[in-house]
Amino acid sequence: MEKTFFLKYPTSSDVEFPSLTRRYIQAPEALQELPLILIPEHLLSCSVEIKQHHQFIQKAIQKWLKVAQRDDKRLRIERRLIPHIDVYLPDTQKGKQFFKIAKAIGDIPLTASVVPKNQNQGYWLKTLHYFWQARGVVIAQQLLGLIQDPLAEGGVLVNDLPESTINNLKLTREIDIACYQILLKGEENLKQWAIENNINYQFSNPLELFIEILKQDFLDAWHLGPSNQDSQWITKKTQRSNIVTRAYLLKEAIWQESSLDNAYYSKKKGEYLKYLQEAGWNAYWLLAMRSQLNTWDNTHLEPYLEKYLNAFTKGRELFVNEFDWRSGEPYKKRENNGKITNSTRKVKGTIDEWGHIIWVRD
Repeated sequence: MEKTFFLKYPTSSDVEFPSLTRRYIQAPEALQELPLILIPEHLLSCSVEIKQHHQFIQKAIQKWLKVAQRDDKRLRIERRLIPHIDVYLPDTQKGKQFFKIAKAIGDIPLTASVVPKNQNQGYWLKTLHYFWQARGVVIAQQLLGLIQDPLAEGGVLVNDLPESTINNLKLTREIDIACYQILLKGEENLKQWAIENNINYQFSNPLELFIEILKQDFLDAWHLGPSNQDSQWITKKTQRSNIVTRAYLLKEAIWQESSLDNAYYSKKKGEYLKYLQEAGWNAYWLLAMRSQLNTWDNTHLEPYLEKYLNAFTKGRELFVNEFDWRSGEPYKKRENNGKITNSTRKVKGTIDEWGHIIWVRD
């Protein structure tokens, strides 16, 4: 029987229902909304049950979910309830800073000026929003502490997200923090490079630049995926080949000139450098590091660059699209007895009984 879903503003019962249900029925692990709730410090030590029933906290969650409902309506997502994992933060200066960082990163998919062209793209944009919300919490925790590691045992995310998502967040965290450390340690280098190349450096601190890099990375991925209107997709084999080439160039060719480069990698290096020069700040920071790394006063950057390159290599599968996008629609290879076949089939997003976004064969 086809299920019917409808939109309405969340009430206190809507806030409590998912949490109460999870106590008696094992909900599937899935990406979901992550309300960031600033609460008085004396409430932090209270049990989860007490927090969820506290009137102040209920109102804060309802306010967050009203915004989430408006997002659903804009994306034409119909569901009665929005599953959510509440992230409690102390209502202090540091807690507000955590909130600001996590929300700025988490909102990137919804503020990056992309417009879904069909319902599947709307579902995918919301799925990415949930992942980026988790990414924002993970990054803020790494920078400020304040809460337990959300991906470790006892952390706020570890028991409700799929293991594959937790692993992806861990790999993403290594890349993100390594990148931020380079921007932090190399801030003066970046400013000097911008002056020399007549490029506007409009950032008041490295964190602003870091968030801008993430925005541009998101836009690039969206344009290569859902916005791809070609009748053919970029195969995963080609994507992996490009990533291997990029890793090689980053490690062996970009930071140092090598007489051992063969004709193939010399050509690839030239193409990649041209791409970097024509991109935005998600490429400029690499060019800035390349141009100034070998000067006598910049050797302090080498360990941070090495850490970034190692993290990038380790997490290279993150840069391979989960779906094959063709003419703006998602496709995925079929599985047979746990093995991935060469047969590719169109998939579609839908809503399960918990309100989670899931992907099924079309």
